[in-house]
Formats: sequence, C-alpha cells, structure tokens
Amino acid sequence: MKKGFTLAEVLITMGVIGVVAALTIPSLSTQYQKRVLTTQLQKAYAELSQAGAMVIANEMTSDFHQSRAVRNRNFIGPYVKTGGSGSFASNYALLSDKNTQYNFLGDISNRRDCGSMLSGAVVCVDDNGKGILDVNGAKGPNLIGRDAFTIWFDRGGKVTSDYSPSLKYIMSEDWDLDAAL
Repeated sequence: MKKGFTLAEVLITMGVIGVVAALTIPSLSTQYQKRVLTTQLQKAYAELSQAGAMVIANEMTSDFHQSRAVRNRNFIGPYVKTGGSGSFASNYALLSDKNTQYNFLGDISNRRDCGSMLSGAVVCVDDNGKGILDVNGAKGPNLIGRDAFTIWFDRGGKVTSDYSPSLKYIMSEDWDLDAAL
C-alpha cells in the first residue's frame, strides 16, 4: 500500500495557507511601513538635535532662538548635512480625514530656512525655531502626523514636538509618537 496525500487534500491545504497569508500580509506591510517611518523620524530628530547643539557650541550662546544662525535663517546649510533633491509634497492630508487636503507648508518660502537632508527628509525652520519636517519628502503617504510633522527647537537646541499639541490629537491611536522619539 502506497502512502501519500490525495490531490484534494493538497488543494485544501494550499487554500488554507493562501487565506491565512491573505489575512496577515496587509497587517505586516502596514507594521513595516510604520516601523520605517518611525525610524526615519528618530533619525531626523537626532540629526536636527545634534545640529542645534552645534549651533549652541559654535556660537557660545545658551539660547538657540537668539543664535545668529537661526535669526539669519542660515541654520540648515552650515549645520545640517544636506544633499539630494528632496522636496515637500504639494498637499498633505490629515489622518483623521484623509480626503481633505491641507496646505501644510503655508508661506514657507519667505520666512524659513529649508533644505533636504541626506536621509531624504525635508526640513524648514523659521527664525523662531519652529519648523516642519517631512521624513520621506514627497513620497507617500503624505499624512500630517504620519510622515510630516511640525517641530520646534527648545532653547537648548533640542528638537521637540511640544510646539504642536494638536499633533497627538490628529494622530491615530495606533501610532505612538512618544515611543518614536
């Protein structure tokens, strides 16, 4: 007597495996994208905080907001490693309402110091230490609170999200910004 599986048994097993894969792959993909964006956010925050500390040290000041680099809108070029051709997306959506397009950039060109970081992130900082950061440039998902954030440099030159208390409001509950920072 020969032992083995019938064609029907093999097809049923393959069908079950296919259904399980179809249910788990989208979840894994979403988790992977969140992890990538979180890592990019952590890297950008660390790099910008290091640049802020360099301003404090180089200018021998105790207040990042009063430094010449910030007041003269000459912070990004000399202190942040820039390169590439990153740019902001033309419009961003809110996590709470993905169908509503929001002009996140406002009057960015006249009042801010902007640049593309080597990591692909794009950042703009104004002369008050407030700014915006898109961790992956114009690539999607282009959602405020997912890959685009408002940032603020405290007086010590460290990047913080305290500038925008609404940031945590617009973020979905499954996205832990505090853990990302």
